[in-house]
Amino acid sequence: MEDIVLKVENMSKQYRLGEIGTGTLQHDLNRWWHKVRGKEDPYLKIGEKNDRSKEGGDYVWALQDIDFEVKRGEVLGIIGKNGAGKSTLLKILSQITGPTTGSMLAKGRIASLLEVGTGMHHELTGRENVFLNGAILGMSRAEVQRKFDDIVDFSGCAKYIDTPVKRYSSGMMVRLGFAVAAFLEPEILIVDEVLAVGDAEFQRSCIGKMQDVSKGGRTVLFVSHNMASIKSLCHRGILLDQGTIDFDGTVTDCVERYLDMSLKIDEDGIVPSSASSINTGLVKISKIRMFDQDRRPTTKIPFKGPIVLEMDVDSKSEMHDLLFDVRICNTDGIQLVHAMNQYESQEISSLSAGSNSFRSVIQNQLQPGKYNMTIGVHKGDGTTLEFLEHVVDFDVLEVASDSDEGFGYTFQLGFVRFESKWEKI
Repeated sequence: MEDIVLKVENMSKQYRLGEIGTGTLQHDLNRWWHKVRGKEDPYLKIGEKNDRSKEGGDYVWALQDIDFEVKRGEVLGIIGKNGAGKSTLLKILSQITGPTTGSMLAKGRIASLLEVGTGMHHELTGRENVFLNGAILGMSRAEVQRKFDDIVDFSGCAKYIDTPVKRYSSGMMVRLGFAVAAFLEPEILIVDEVLAVGDAEFQRSCIGKMQDVSKGGRTVLFVSHNMASIKSLCHRGILLDQGTIDFDGTVTDCVERYLDMSLKIDEDGIVPSSASSINTGLVKISKIRMFDQDRRPTTKIPFKGPIVLEMDVDSKSEMHDLLFDVRICNTDGIQLVHAMNQYESQEISSLSAGSNSFRSVIQNQLQPGKYNMTIGVHKGDGTTLEFLEHVVDFDVLEVASDSDEGFGYTFQLGFVRFESKWEKI
């Protein structure tokens, strides 16, 4: 029987909404006293836990009845939309916070990199932080010293290793943090989306290092929105949805389930009210329609034919300095195209109170195949007002817009096709 190094049973996490300090100490003391006497927590709404419409005004369940096991040497990908409970789960597994109900059993040391600066004391130098993290993991100074040169070489921070980390850039801090977490050889390594802060070369190095860690018999839990990284690195995937495990199985099936689970627009372009992964209530994209260059409604776009989108956006008040963006992904979730009003000279950056409509025309150079769109509305400072993930599915056809003939040669490399001129010289 393969060794189980991490076991989670019936784990749930409840958070209290509202202002901090309103009865919190009294609630904590009551919970502690009931636990000491072996009685049920007086604030838990267990019977209502799995029905979010009955949560009550003061509490919300971030995780609900989570059960899974992870074997030694396994690389587990954890995916899900924003707000699905991924960060809460990782904080519990990293022992940053505790579960409200349920339990976790881990064999061996756990190292985690959940956000920029995790585990770093900003007043200490990089060198001091390496030894501090080693001590936290239960390693002797001699053990850390043996790994020190490898850690510094991998991080690329040798020049700044005796500088306080508060002066590091976010990328440098992530490099050092990942190197410490990976090279100090914990039995379980937990890595969140924080790697997205690093450059492409560093991300490839991290993926390679995590593969080496798993081959060495250690366990990796990896959270990312990059489905290509998840599929290349992980053996198995867990999909979280609204605090529960929606799917647990092979990573390929898990990614397909994640991409298919988004609530798509219907035939009339109506966006389901629950399709938003982020929504402040201030702005709502209510309708999305796709057309070809002849203004015919379609989700089949000819090769090189423009993608025409028309959107209805409801706003509670007049708003200015807004960013509208469209992200086109392939079926692996890899973002291929990003179109945004701020990139263009003809900016549309304001909404009137009530209903608004606007059109976007995206020049299409995508290879024939299946794609989907994510659409968002953001404030100028980057705050997201509305975010619809994978809400529109569409195909790019093998046939060009000005011809009924196929391309004949169907072998394709890459995701986009640019015009090129060939001549004998």
